[in-house]
Amino acid sequence: MIYLDNAATTYPKPKEVYDALDFAQRNLSFNAGRGTYKKSQECLQVLDDLRKEIASICRADYRDVALLSSATEALNIIINGIDWKDGMNVYVTPFEHNAIIRPLYNIKKTVNLNIHILPFDKETWGPELSKIENMFALDNPDVVFSSQISNVTGLLIDYSSVFELAKKHNSVTVLDAAQGYGIVELSTKNVDFIVFAGHKSLYGPFGVGGFINLNDSKLKIVKSGGTGSDTLNHDMPDFKHERYESGSPNVPAVYGTLEGIKWLKNNNVKEHEIKLTKYLIDSLESLEKVGVYAPVDKSKMFGIVSISVDGYSADEIGHILADEFDICVRTGYHCAPLIHEFINSTINGGTARISISGFSTKEDIDSLIDALSTF
Repeated sequence: MIYLDNAATTYPKPKEVYDALDFAQRNLSFNAGRGTYKKSQECLQVLDDLRKEIASICRADYRDVALLSSATEALNIIINGIDWKDGMNVYVTPFEHNAIIRPLYNIKKTVNLNIHILPFDKETWGPELSKIENMFALDNPDVVFSSQISNVTGLLIDYSSVFELAKKHNSVTVLDAAQGYGIVELSTKNVDFIVFAGHKSLYGPFGVGGFINLNDSKLKIVKSGGTGSDTLNHDMPDFKHERYESGSPNVPAVYGTLEGIKWLKNNNVKEHEIKLTKYLIDSLESLEKVGVYAPVDKSKMFGIVSISVDGYSADEIGHILADEFDICVRTGYHCAPLIHEFINSTINGGTARISISGFSTKEDIDSLIDALSTF
């Protein structure tokens, strides 16, 4: 099997992660901090160790890192925790995931929320800042969302310029960094919340995600329960991450993610993916029937490339690659409902998405190209 669906989840994981998961299942499967006994306290330390590693990536306070089950849960807690009022304006880029879009439209069922799509140039794929500035002047941006990297095209989105304009209007800004956190550097300037996913760029298992509350904003409580602290209080604890975490944490997944981050620090995954992304794009462009969805400057793409093939729908491409060549790619709309009008891919039923990782090789790409050349 040649696995090229790493934007969904990275595979394989480093050996250290598999070893850590096995160790944690056998030795760290206890309720963290719920008891005074040694193993419970060891598990609590594992959680803090991961918080510190997550925080160190963007130089944040580790106590501001909320550890949850996924990036989707993190975004739901942020979005549902905002004190929405009728008439408020929220802005999203055309590249956002349904983990943002669907919670917003769910809020819209009960609150008269105005959802605006930020204008991006269809050739450069950069934000049209003068238009955005005018939009913000007419309809004050209360909350602005942007991804760090598009999960469909691999575009490194210029969120910094958008957030700089937004902060002139005192907006809340949310950065979805699920595709690149820990690999691609990011700026925290003008960012209120950063969302991360353990099973993607951090090379951990499923079961860990969360957010970093950079400005100590207080969200409404939308998930409550036991935390092992302040038990006689009928309200959730009010201190940092404890405000948003309830229930028994997934300590084995946390321990595995911790090892994934340690592995990242010792391997130059970013440089590997930059080189392999270029090789992938150049190789795809050599095929007459293949179209690459890309901006004019393809160096702005990282780790993910979407394609079309003349005469085939996206799903047909995926089935042929899987059934005849044992090559795994993702096809369809990739849980990103807005981008397909932007890149004009709805006519093909979405795109065939190729996404690489630190474990992908030139030989994997060559096998893909050989397979696509038979179409």
